[in-house]
Amino acid sequence: MLKDNIIRGKDHPNDRIPSEIGLAKLLGVSRMTINKVINELVREGFLYRKQGKGTFVSPRKIDQWFFRITSFNRDMKARGLTPGTSVLEKKVLNPPKDVARNLNLKSKDRVIFIKRLRYADSSPLMLESRYLNYKLCKPILEESLEKESIHDLLINKYNLPLTKVNQYLEAVKMNGDEATLLGTEPGEPGFLLCRTTFTGEIPVTWVKYIYRSDKYRFYAEFVPIE
Repeated sequence: MLKDNIIRGKDHPNDRIPSEIGLAKLLGVSRMTINKVINELVREGFLYRKQGKGTFVSPRKIDQWFFRITSFNRDMKARGLTPGTSVLEKKVLNPPKDVARNLNLKSKDRVIFIKRLRYADSSPLMLESRYLNYKLCKPILEESLEKESIHDLLINKYNLPLTKVNQYLEAVKMNGDEATLLGTEPGEPGFLLCRTTFTGEIPVTWVKYIYRSDKYRFYAEFVPIE
């Protein structure tokens, strides 16, 4: 009840809540109690603090399915948000060692590298660094990747059915470049999702996504095996 009272009427992201002293007087409880509840709300992601400025309502996080591949544009539109994409790099290169290993290629082979920044309502959410098998995906270099879904192009235009996915998720600290592009500070926490997608047994694409942890949380629904 106390938690609800603190954030009641503050439905807009980044609204500032009253001071601890003000809340204590308003709700008729001790400041110590208010401080404890606010700390819990910060830990749970409902509020965030800015040093010297106060405590604010956190923007609502986007639930990202972990066991399902979805189109970013369709996903954002379904949530009532306006998607956007900036293509930062698009080039052909020899694969770095980790890319060669994940795409089962040799160092002399070629891959397509595509780096994109994805937005919702003009706010940066996710940084995508993708490597594609050059022999299978060469036409993608001619596509308008600010608007097109790579996932849809592979399946529907290039007839590359995506039959298997290997992926893992971990917590990371953002480096300077990542933080600058995503509009946050170096060292801030983020989610790193690495995914290899196959056609049959042939790896077609390996991608690394960096998500802002204050904007996303990952969600899964499954039937447990007894």
